Amino acid sequence: MHIVIVGAGGSGISNIAHILHDLGYTNLIAIDAQASQITQALEKKGIPVVIGHGNYQVKADDIIIYSEATKDSPEVQTAFQLKKEQHLPLKIWNYFEFLGELSKYFRTIGFTGTNGKSSSTSLAIVAGQKLIPELGLGIVGALVPDLNQQSYYLKQEAKSEFRQLFDALFTGKKVPYALIKKYYFFLEACEYKRHFLHLDLEMMLITTLELDHTDYYRDFEDYCSAFVQMHQKTRKLTLALESLKLPETFTEVKKIPLTHWNLDHIRGKTADANASLVAGLFQVLNPALTISALEAAMKDFKGIWRRMEFLTELPSGAKLFTDYGHVASSLTLGYETLKARFPNHNLLAIFQPHQTHRVLLGREDFK
Repeated sequence: MHIVIVGAGGSGISNIAHILHDLGYTNLIAIDAQASQITQALEKKGIPVVIGHGNYQVKADDIIIYSEATKDSPEVQTAFQLKKEQHLPLKIWNYFEFLGELSKYFRTIGFTGTNGKSSSTSLAIVAGQKLIPELGLGIVGALVPDLNQQSYYLKQEAKSEFRQLFDALFTGKKVPYALIKKYYFFLEACEYKRHFLHLDLEMMLITTLELDHTDYYRDFEDYCSAFVQMHQKTRKLTLALESLKLPETFTEVKKIPLTHWNLDHIRGKTADANASLVAGLFQVLNPALTISALEAAMKDFKGIWRRMEFLTELPSGAKLFTDYGHVASSLTLGYETLKARFPNHNLLAIFQPHQTHRVLLGREDFK
C-alpha cells in the first residue's frame, strides 16, 4: 500500500508529502507532470518522485491525495474506476477534501481574503511558535524563510500524537479523545471555487476583499457570497480589520484596529495590516499577551517567497524584485512602495499574468 500524492509539485499539496514524511511514513509516492524546485525538495528528503503522469500504476489498496488540477490524470481516474468497479474502500481525497478531514481533529484557524493570505498565515505561524504553545501544525501556500524555506510547520514534540491522527484518517482507527482539538492548526484558506468550504474552522481571519477569480465568480457579490458562507460555517469567530467593508450579511465579526508595528518589512502598510490581524488573533487566543511581547515575536519576520522579494542586484546596479501581486491594487501598492523606497530611481515593472483570462475577464481595474 502506498500513499500517492498526485500533483505533488503544487505549493500547497507538497506540504502533505513533507508532513507525512516527517511523521515517519515511508510508503509515499509523489507524482507530478514535470520536475521543479518543489519536486526536487521532495526528492532531497528521500521521497520517491515520479515525473510524468501515467508512469505509476495505482493499486487497489493505495491511498490517493490529488490536486484539483490533476483530477483527469491517469492515476486519479484509475483510482476512481477501481473504487467504482470493484467496490473497494479506496480512500481518495482531493487536496482540499483532505485538509477538511484533517481540520476536524484540530482547532483550525483559517486565513483568507483576496490579498495577504500567505503573508498573514506565515506571520502567524512564525510568531505563534513563540507565543502559542498549542500551535501544532501550519500550512501556507508559499516558501517561508523563517521556516527553513519550507511552507509548513510541524510541532516536533507532538509528532507521535499527530501520527495517531493521520493513522486514523488512513485506517479508520479511533483517535484518543484527548488528542481531538488539542492543538491549533493555522492554515491558508483558499477561496477559489469555494474550496475553503471543505474546512472545519474554529476561527477565520479575512485580510481583504476585492473581486478575484473571475473565471469562476460572476461578480463581486458572488465572490463575497463565498466568504459569507464560510463565515456562517465558522464555529466560533471571524476577525477582520475595522477598515474592511464587509457585506451586511456578515454578523458578529470582531473588528481589529489597524496599528503601526515596528517590523522590518518592505511593505509598510501591508505589514501593518497583517500584523494587526495576527496580533488581534493572538490576543483572542491569549488575552494576557502584551503589545511588547507581540511586537517582539513578529519583529524579525523575514517575509515570504515572491512577496516583494529582493532577488539580486544586476551588473548595471539595478535592483531586481519579484512579487506575486496579481490584482490591480496589489500591483499599484508594489509600485508605490518601491517608488517611496527608491525615490530617485527609475522603475521598470514587468507584469506576467499566470492566466490571461483571470486578468481580463469580468473586470475593469486592469483597463
